[in-house]
Amino acid sequence: MFDELNHLPRDYVRDLDAWTCAWYDAAVARGFIGSPYEPDAATVKLLQGYFHARLTPVEAAEACFARKH
Repeated sequence: MFDELNHLPRDYVRDLDAWTCAWYDAAVARGFIGSPYEPDAATVKLLQGYFHARLTPVEAAEACFARKH
């Protein structure tokens, strides 16, 4: 999923991994996705943007899957 992770600092990779797990848990808990779930390339790109924008995992789950107004 993130091939470039081999070139990133370990702390960053650890934080991204923890954030992604928390995002997944939040999305499952809110019924947005079921387990197992594998995001497509567009969703991965969105998640990268949400992580860099410092959204919380819950905010990112809402932004990714909640109904758009």
